[in-house]
Amino acid sequence: MSTSRDLEAYRRMEDELRTMKQQFEALINNSTVAFLVIDLTGHIVRVNDTFEHTFGWTQEEVLGHYLPFIPEQHRLLFEESLLKQSFFGIASEELCLRKDGTQFIASETVTPIRNEHGDVTSFACILRDITERKASELRLNVSEQRYKSLFENNPNAIYSVDQTGRFTELNPAVEAISGYKPEELLNRDHSELLLPEYVKISYANLQAAKSGERQEMEASFIHKNGHRVDLSVISLPIQVDGEMVGMYCIAQDITERKHAERMINRMAFTDCLTDLPNRRLFKQRLSESIKEAHAQDEQLAVLFIDLDRFKIINDSLGHAFGDHVLQAMAERLKSCITPQDTLSRMGGDEFTLLLPKLNGIEHAITVSQRLLQIVREPLVVEGTEVHITTSIGIALYPDNGLDTDTLMKNADIAMYRIKERGKNNYQFFSDVMNEDAVQNLQLERELRKALERDEFILHYQPQVNVVTGQITGMEALIRWQHPVRGLLSPIHFIPLAEETGLIVPIGEWVLRKACQDGCRWSKLGRLPMRIAVNLSLIQFQEETLVQNIQSILDETGLEPRFLELEITESIAMHNVEQVVAKLEQLVKLGVQISIDDFGTGFSSLSYLKKFPIHKLKIDRSFITDITSDPDDASIVSAIIAMANSLKLNLIVEGVETEDQQFYLHRLGCFEMQGYLFSRPLPVSLLDQLLEQWV
Repeated sequence: MSTSRDLEAYRRMEDELRTMKQQFEALINNSTVAFLVIDLTGHIVRVNDTFEHTFGWTQEEVLGHYLPFIPEQHRLLFEESLLKQSFFGIASEELCLRKDGTQFIASETVTPIRNEHGDVTSFACILRDITERKASELRLNVSEQRYKSLFENNPNAIYSVDQTGRFTELNPAVEAISGYKPEELLNRDHSELLLPEYVKISYANLQAAKSGERQEMEASFIHKNGHRVDLSVISLPIQVDGEMVGMYCIAQDITERKHAERMINRMAFTDCLTDLPNRRLFKQRLSESIKEAHAQDEQLAVLFIDLDRFKIINDSLGHAFGDHVLQAMAERLKSCITPQDTLSRMGGDEFTLLLPKLNGIEHAITVSQRLLQIVREPLVVEGTEVHITTSIGIALYPDNGLDTDTLMKNADIAMYRIKERGKNNYQFFSDVMNEDAVQNLQLERELRKALERDEFILHYQPQVNVVTGQITGMEALIRWQHPVRGLLSPIHFIPLAEETGLIVPIGEWVLRKACQDGCRWSKLGRLPMRIAVNLSLIQFQEETLVQNIQSILDETGLEPRFLELEITESIAMHNVEQVVAKLEQLVKLGVQISIDDFGTGFSSLSYLKKFPIHKLKIDRSFITDITSDPDDASIVSAIIAMANSLKLNLIVEGVETEDQQFYLHRLGCFEMQGYLFSRPLPVSLLDQLLEQWV
């Protein structure tokens, strides 16, 4: 009975063993790895089906053979490794050979198989083709090396921060840019380095990065040494399993670029001499203020500020001196304004002031009075005391204009009106001024065409020697035969010609025409007469003046000694050394030089001695009351004595009565000009006068 049970148990065990063996065989043959058994001599005892797929050899081709999958040069090394693994299994990587001769890397695990006595009888080998894994590892390694190289050697600061903004990793360039070693910043909040105005922006970027999008910003921080550094920062979200865990940041030092931008911006919007906003920036701020005033239903004022008589200072004392004056005046003007106001230099001696949020007209008046007061206070520059006043034109928004250009134009018009009325004051714009400005603009257009249309004519006023009764000269006086307005005297168009620069071509026309007439009279056999022509300041400052006069003399044939050029005292006092040099060039041509309107300017005897001049012309203002005003008589007497001492000829203009003629004759003045002898006459009437003159 017991034998039967034992037999049954034995059979059950055999069945279980058979099943287990079948399962093991199935497992071995269907495994994704190559399996083989090697005896102690290195010959293959068994292989599974995957071996054939992996290496290409069938079981029949390899059973009993010596390790065909091990390249011959590696077999000795493999045998030595088997001996080392006799007591335990070790996994390694092995270079293997396929039947077709190709090689690949395999992961190899060799485990010793022992008998019941513990002796190693063979080896079980498991081989897995890891070519792809090794390639992936190589790619990953190369990628990691590249990343490490980029991270370690990048000239830009590269760092990462966690969700709270704390540094988690920093490359060496961080120290070069910030002055801090990476370990000094690790785990610190990045905002500790930023300037306050950039902290909120940076944290806003951190929040925005949660959407998974790249962020860009410019920021500034304080270097460890204390100076400012400007950065351009690109931030990329770091995501793990779809969740943002921080930001990866690349920061480029743009300090030099930002400095250059600030310099360019300063050059574009700042006056380099006074450091005030320039015209471009003023117009920009005015435009913005107009929009705000419109939205808030408020007023604003534009003040156009021009320094009176600055040109005289600039020309007589030099441009460097003038620059110092402008800088000093800019500082004075700035002291009168508030931070919300904008003071700008438009160019030359012109400034503009924007008063936004105006508290009524009184506000503009108060500021203007303050400006007038501070400008006219004595100013000492380089040891020289100068006195300057200013003229201010005011335009109000919305009363005098709704846009930038209109307000500035109207403030400018108002400023010119106050200059016409004596300067050193302020003037609000009115519509009447605008009408005048339009008329002046029309007159300017007509004046430009007058030369082309030959609308100018010359009148001449004789200059008489009262002792001999002879006409000694003629003063050429321009008139404009306007096609609509009739005959216009110089007072109606010469100021505009000087303002627009048209005085240069007009003055050249006068010179040429006067020389032509003088030459004609000479050919007609008239007694030699000088032709006196006035030169304006602008004409006199022309670099080509001397050459132009020489050309006109050559062209017309007039002898230079018959041409007399009249300059005013104000011209003579503009940069004395340059004036003397130019006068000497003119005298070398052979022309005569006289000082017109003498006594009304600022000249002194010491300066007068330097000028190579031939004649003084006493201004008519001293003649009108000479017979009744002792002061006028004393002035004329002094001028005559001075002219005699300097051996200068003398002529008096504005003589209208015989009493004036007699009185001047008695004082020692013998050459005169005025209505007593003749009014200025056109050439046709003057020819008749010359025929009748005895």
